[in-house]
Amino acid sequence: MNHVFMNAVLSGNATAMRHEDISELESLVMESHGIPKVVSAEVFAPFSDNQRMILMVKHGLYVFPTTELAGWLIGECCWQPVIEIGAGNGALAKHLGIRATDNYSQAPDYRPEPKLQQLWLQGQQAMRQMGQAFVTYGDNVERREAMDAVIKHKPEVVYGLFITHKYRSGDQDGNVFGVEEDKIIRRADYIMVGNAKTHRNKRILALPHEEYRVPGLVTRSADQELNRIWKWKKTR
Repeated sequence: MNHVFMNAVLSGNATAMRHEDISELESLVMESHGIPKVVSAEVFAPFSDNQRMILMVKHGLYVFPTTELAGWLIGECCWQPVIEIGAGNGALAKHLGIRATDNYSQAPDYRPEPKLQQLWLQGQQAMRQMGQAFVTYGDNVERREAMDAVIKHKPEVVYGLFITHKYRSGDQDGNVFGVEEDKIIRRADYIMVGNAKTHRNKRILALPHEEYRVPGLVTRSADQELNRIWKWKKTR
């Protein structure tokens, strides 16, 4: 089974969207293609859910860097050594003044290990066929696998937005190029911003954690009422 493709489907990327003009919304919330501004979630209020999803699909966005999310992270963890993994466009980390890292698995020059090369190419093709924009990586985003970044930089807190877990045999979804989140929490506290439907099959949700409903979260998921932030304490 192609779990890169399955992840694209389960992330809400394959949701059918009717055409709507998003030029006004783009002018308010985008710095350039794929690079968002940090704005209040209130900016999205006059626009439809369909326009929000069109915007995020067009620009390869999964969680929008709202001022509300930034404020929550500042209060929760940014007074400690912290890094962002899977940072993509890097806009939120740049706003917070913290280190951003990503493995660049959607970049055209990504080089997976040979046994996964064909699967990666199939995933790239599946995204193109579904009209999904690839992530635009920010110039502040360090190219490094999540665990390598944690080992190198030794943060006390790691956070990520819409992080996909690394697929293992028996999982209902995931991505072979995803993050080994269970290993992250052996080294640091871990915060993940996502959606209770999209991320319902995360393996680490079976571990002790805290769950937050934070006003002002904007994600690609269809049901914004299910947007959540989860936090796991370092296990040892």
